[in-house]
Amino acid sequence: MNQIGLVLKTDGNNVEVEVKRSTACGHSCESCSAMCKAPSIIVNVPNSLGSKVGDYVEIDMKENKILKYAFIMYVIPFSIFLSGIFLGIKVFKKTGLANYEIYSFAIGLIFLAAAFFIVKIIDKRISNKKESQFEMKRII
Repeated sequence: MNQIGLVLKTDGNNVEVEVKRSTACGHSCESCSAMCKAPSIIVNVPNSLGSKVGDYVEIDMKENKILKYAFIMYVIPFSIFLSGIFLGIKVFKKTGLANYEIYSFAIGLIFLAAAFFIVKIIDKRISNKKESQFEMKRII
């Protein structure tokens, strides 16, 4: 997935690029009545082409890495949340509690909180690898 961005800052071998987030409705904001705003994000990209501040660059986002990160951010916490609920149901149902579903949901929330700490640890490990999910293709 290619995006156009503006180089804001150079930092050694990397540059900070401001990229407009793509909208789910396909970039046709003028004709859309939803009034959604697509905010800009700032990404760090290896400066493989020697771009300077103020240059517009085309960057390629590696889909396999984006899908991997989306899996880590959404599927893992949701799976752990459901595991906590089902574990809570199994345990609390055996104890004979009248409202075991509520307690099971609370256990699921505790598991979800723990999952976000796990995701944070995974995120730190990924960021320490210095592996970029973006690649600069050309200066425009």
